[in-house]
Amino acid sequence: MCPGKGISGKVDKEIIKKLEEGYRKVHDSRHCKSLLKKYLTESTFDKLKKLKTKYGSTLWEVIQSGVMDLDSSVGVYAPDPDAYIIFADLFDPIISDYHEGFKKTDNQPEKDFGDLNKFIDLDPRGEFIVSTRVRCARSIETYPFNPSLTEPEYQHT
Repeated sequence: MCPGKGISGKVDKEIIKKLEEGYRKVHDSRHCKSLLKKYLTESTFDKLKKLKTKYGSTLWEVIQSGVMDLDSSVGVYAPDPDAYIIFADLFDPIISDYHEGFKKTDNQPEKDFGDLNKFIDLDPRGEFIVSTRVRCARSIETYPFNPSLTEPEYQHT
């Protein structure tokens, strides 16, 4: 399959039903203010609901969190790298809005962490910093992202 060309017409009827119910739930909610609701228009929904990525992910995997949690500010997750291409009509405006105008044609700035030898202890007496967290994620070409990995794929990686 060519990247950017979703597998059309292969989405199960049950998934289509979930998608249509989810779409209505999001758009019927007066309390939902998510970017999902803002950018998943009827025409975008109709265009994307029958597509799958080469990993088998559907629009349902993309919007499920926003359907289940109407308080979500964004409401979408990419289940695999191909999702950004197949569902670009939804992802691109959300990413641009969330990042205040950043477009997929823009370049990331060069990384400059400064002189690493000049890092200082930000709380030498231990008065203010209770904990910190460093979050790391990885993706491996030919595998979906973590939420869509199967048990055999976990075992293989």
